[in-house]
Amino acid sequence: MDEEIPDFEHNSCEAIVSNLSLHWVNDLVGSMIKIRQALIPDGVFIASLFGGDTLFELRTSLQLAEQERLGGISPHISPMVDPRDMGGLLTRAGLNIPTVDVDKIVVNYPSMFHLMADLNYMGENNAVVKRPSTIKRTTLYAANSIYKEMYGNQDGSVSATFEIVYLIGWKPDPSQPKPLKRGSADVNMKSVL
Repeated sequence: MDEEIPDFEHNSCEAIVSNLSLHWVNDLVGSMIKIRQALIPDGVFIASLFGGDTLFELRTSLQLAEQERLGGISPHISPMVDPRDMGGLLTRAGLNIPTVDVDKIVVNYPSMFHLMADLNYMGENNAVVKRPSTIKRTTLYAANSIYKEMYGNQDGSVSATFEIVYLIGWKPDPSQPKPLKRGSADVNMKSVL
């Protein structure tokens, strides 16, 4: 399925699940609107995607090395969404009861070069259109040194953070729970706290 333009019949799916691929979508809200349209009433959308702190160590190291060597920076890590924005994006797409959770998984690699090879094998290369096709070798060696200095471990390995954002949203339906009218509670919060 092309998540950029999901092609489902309207009201045809009870659930749609997307695992670690929505971070490649250019129009995230547009894709989620199409997903909502495909869901039956009270159908659920469940997703995971990489968040904005993913590979921050690599991003920072490359930026510092390029600034030092070239006097400017280029995008080498694809942009990713901030988890704090995801609830609002689900709501903008017309999904109810938005739920967002985040996990940060730290993986250790022998070097920055091993991490970059792993990203290549995963198919998680930079997808930014206007980016340089190559990085100078001296810049890469500088970035590797910066990476080891800033994010290195005692055993000589380097850490790479993968921020996984989990999402759940429901297509609106009258049967869904609604918040009570303001002031209708029987118990005062002061007595509970």
